[in-house]
Amino acid sequence: MKNKVLLLGGLCIDETLECTNLPKVGQDIMIHSKQTQLGGSCLNVATLLKRLNKEPLIYSAIGDKDYLDAFQLFTEESFDTTCLYREDGQTGSCTILVDETKERTFLTYRGIEGNFDEEHIPLELMEDVEWIYLSGIYLVYGLESQKIVPFLIRMIHQGKKIFFDLGSLVEQIEISLLKECVSLSSIIKGNDNEIKVLIDRLQLQHITNILDSTLRIIIRTMGKEGSITYLSENTLTVPSVDVSAIDTTGSGDAFVGAFIASMIDNLSIQECLEIATQYGSIATTHHGGRIPLNTKEA
Repeated sequence: MKNKVLLLGGLCIDETLECTNLPKVGQDIMIHSKQTQLGGSCLNVATLLKRLNKEPLIYSAIGDKDYLDAFQLFTEESFDTTCLYREDGQTGSCTILVDETKERTFLTYRGIEGNFDEEHIPLELMEDVEWIYLSGIYLVYGLESQKIVPFLIRMIHQGKKIFFDLGSLVEQIEISLLKECVSLSSIIKGNDNEIKVLIDRLQLQHITNILDSTLRIIIRTMGKEGSITYLSENTLTVPSVDVSAIDTTGSGDAFVGAFIASMIDNLSIQECLEIATQYGSIATTHHGGRIPLNTKEA
């Protein structure tokens, strides 16, 4: 069994601010709480993979100012540091505004985490990789993002599979790059709005129009309404799990991590979806979207 998963998403600095209501233009409001930590979708996904006894390989450049903190976190939580490397420049950040309804608003700053240089991904490590996680947010870095495609093509020729998580910035991905990544993917996942954006940008009548011999699974998550998964032969629906949510940040990442881990374990697609839904729901009961590795939930 190939337990390693390569994650292409880039690390960033997450700053979560809780408030009663979002400010209007020119308004000054009070923040109830503030939390700053290393984050990014790939770290959230990696945490779930590790929790489920898989070996995540996070690829990311990180700025000088943040490198030591990142390396320390990786060491403390026993993450592989092989594909983490220091580079001149500023690490990107994501400011997350959470109002009393737990709805999230994101302010994203792109930094050097979007740089791609495959020399930092040792070929011998890839021998034990079956799945590559690709975050859509990683595809909004212009020419740096274009460098990813030849690498992905070579990996597919070596038998690797791509899980493409559309992400909230899917509307900003250059259209030819978006089409290429869709065509290379075995699984695509997005929330309801992200899937609608993909349908519109690719000018599809229905999302199932892009299912083919490579792209076998399209997952559409819909929050409290659960998820719909489109396969070439049928459609699967899974209800949500009722929990007392405090922060929905990273719930989709937890879903993805649990789904990939379950696929590696050769479970049925239905079982993968049920397990992913469970962990995605649990993630909403933790601030910042990461289920701590030392908790006993699920």
